[in-house]
Amino acid sequence: MTATDNQRQQVIQLLQTKASERAIVEQTGLSRRQIRKIKQEAQKTDDDSPVAFDHQSTMTRADAITELVKLSTRAGGVRRSEMWPILREFYGLRLDSERGSWVLNMTDNQYQYLKNQFKEAAASQGKEALIIPEWLPRQAPVAANDMLAILAGQLHDRAEEYAAYFAQLFPETSWKKVIGELIYVAFPQASKEPVEVRCKRNANVAEQLQWRLGHLAQRPAANDAPAFKPDAELDRLCI
Repeated sequence: MTATDNQRQQVIQLLQTKASERAIVEQTGLSRRQIRKIKQEAQKTDDDSPVAFDHQSTMTRADAITELVKLSTRAGGVRRSEMWPILREFYGLRLDSERGSWVLNMTDNQYQYLKNQFKEAAASQGKEALIIPEWLPRQAPVAANDMLAILAGQLHDRAEEYAAYFAQLFPETSWKKVIGELIYVAFPQASKEPVEVRCKRNANVAEQLQWRLGHLAQRPAANDAPAFKPDAELDRLCI
């Protein structure tokens, strides 16, 4: 049995996620011999290979540090997005099954360690590495930072105002927690969890709580004995 193109691509994607041969056998139905053959073909440097391993690491640590020192010691410093090509060559990519896209095969700890290394390398050359945030412009950076602080203060005041209003309507709640939830729901960047998922979960919990408390359509609270309203005619008949 010859592996199909789809199976070959599936094997490559699984190999790039560091899946074991046993796991690949179970998911693709191919034999270990076929998987190893595909792996050997994928590792060839021939540009004509249809299964070239173009997501793997191709740069040594020493070369990566050298290139990052060059970028970070420029007058304008370096943003993380500008380091991406080097990080991609050094760490390679992996398939994020949740997102369905390729991402850097790198953890936060690995990035922090590499960052410390190229900062130390720059210092050993009498230079200073500078990593600047993505939002900070190279044109008038001090003025931009001052403006951001002013706007952040106004945004905080407005968030407190909204949270206080919410707390007036619903006194049982914590306005500090309300501020946090407002930020998570209003700004997708504030949390790794998608806003749609958070809102759906909040809505489900709210509906369940309302049902349990018995406020929905005058139904009795969950787990409580059913409540009976007085009935004068029934009382008269039972006497």
